[in-house]
Amino acid sequence: MDDGLAGDQSAPPPADRAPEAAGPEAPPAPPKVSEGQIEEVLAKAVRYIKAKRGGDLAAILLTGSAARNALTAHSDVDIVVLVHGPEGGHELVRILDRIVEIRYLGLESADSQVRTSPRLPIILRKARVLFELDAEGSHLLEQARARFRQGPPPTTIHEKIRLRTESLHWLGKVEDHLSHPALARYLFSIYLDECVGAFYRLRGLWPASPVDSLGFISQRDRALGDLLQEALSATDPAGQVALGRRLADRLFGDVPAPARID
Repeated sequence: MDDGLAGDQSAPPPADRAPEAAGPEAPPAPPKVSEGQIEEVLAKAVRYIKAKRGGDLAAILLTGSAARNALTAHSDVDIVVLVHGPEGGHELVRILDRIVEIRYLGLESADSQVRTSPRLPIILRKARVLFELDAEGSHLLEQARARFRQGPPPTTIHEKIRLRTESLHWLGKVEDHLSHPALARYLFSIYLDECVGAFYRLRGLWPASPVDSLGFISQRDRALGDLLQEALSATDPAGQVALGRRLADRLFGDVPAPARID
């Protein structure tokens, strides 16, 4: 799913910082698609969902880039369907030239996830209602936005240690496979993903969207952002390991290693 942004967490750079210190320049925005085309896709999607789950349907919610009016020619359309009956997982359908991803959530499950999940409030905070009965969709969106304003759940010391350990596990895998450069580079990409996820949890921030993540991190920690940019550009596995260690020192410098029992 193309999940929500964390843009309103952003703060302007300090006054004494040079303008170029705000992080990497954002790429130009892709061209948007016509509103009429998307409305036709959404109308067909709503008819399809009503026909399939009409008996226990509570609400149909549009999420992702389509809800943010940021849909591009290659974006999927993301829909969350609230139901009274079995959740039914999710499905992909094609409507006109657009892939539509539909996720079915039980009302009770959705209510619980909004209160406890670090993910669902991000998905729903900019969602909009396409169809609902008894305002059940609107009520859930109000809950999600209130939960987002409260911030993510606090990170315990045990979770910090786990984040550090899991990230360094992948860096160790890179080092183990230096003799296979293609595999090492793939494992290093997983390590970087782990580091980015750990950054948000350690700093108590909701994750930004993938396309905004590097700039978002650079605004809050320029040195870390520079290391990430360098790591993303590196191609030599041995150099990637060296960069990975510097990245870990910056990110996990105050997080202890797991307790040792001999």
